[in-house]
Amino acid sequence: MKYIAKILSDIEYSPNAWKGLKVGVFKVKDNLEEQIGEYERNYSSLYNTFCHFQKDAKDFALYSPNYTVTRIMELPSCKDIGGEESSAGGFCPTDYFIPTYMEQETSWETTSLRGKIGGDISRRRINNPKEEDLTENSESREFIHQTSNELCKITTSNRLLTPLSYYPFGFIAGCIWGDDNSWKVQYLDLSEVEKGIIKREEKFGYIELPDNISLRDAIKMYGYGRDSEYYSNYIRINHVQTFDLRDGKVVDPFE
Repeated sequence: MKYIAKILSDIEYSPNAWKGLKVGVFKVKDNLEEQIGEYERNYSSLYNTFCHFQKDAKDFALYSPNYTVTRIMELPSCKDIGGEESSAGGFCPTDYFIPTYMEQETSWETTSLRGKIGGDISRRRINNPKEEDLTENSESREFIHQTSNELCKITTSNRLLTPLSYYPFGFIAGCIWGDDNSWKVQYLDLSEVEKGIIKREEKFGYIELPDNISLRDAIKMYGYGRDSEYYSNYIRINHVQTFDLRDGKVVDPFE
């Protein structure tokens, strides 16, 4: 089950003001959508400013009813439980991304007419798993053993060890209102969302994302959370850089 947001209609505030939006919140289960609530957003574009996630088996969403804030919605009640307050110089979100993971066990077993002749079991973490990763499966194939020249079969099985889980942090893309030089991807600490608390941190500096790419597609979790001291805290962010072709130096596009 998941929760999504859709534009229901425009809102006309006054003849000389920009339009707002009436946004519906929908529960999606077995491909069926049921509207469970709605809210107003005081901007004419929704962008990707509704992001459902879970913490401790409870459902929440990041959302932006005001174009300069990120707030927390409790689901399925659609109750606003806290977040940022609006500000004239506030950070205007355009996209949210909260990464997910699951633990998977993979086993291999090789057999011949003599019985089992080999096998192994491994465990790994899959970051942002695809739909097919969430299904347990098993497949077999036959081959001729290079040494004994006998017909063998290898069976590979994948078993889920954990349900789909959300990391207690996320990312936000956007800029300071009226300042196109301030486009950034920032870090969101979501460890206390049930208390209505979001902590936004600027860790990466100015980042210009490629055109027509979502934050979800731009951020790769790389080896994050895996059993490797070297990779376990690494992520990758695809972004645009400007270079001077004469000397190869990186150029500040706003200088």
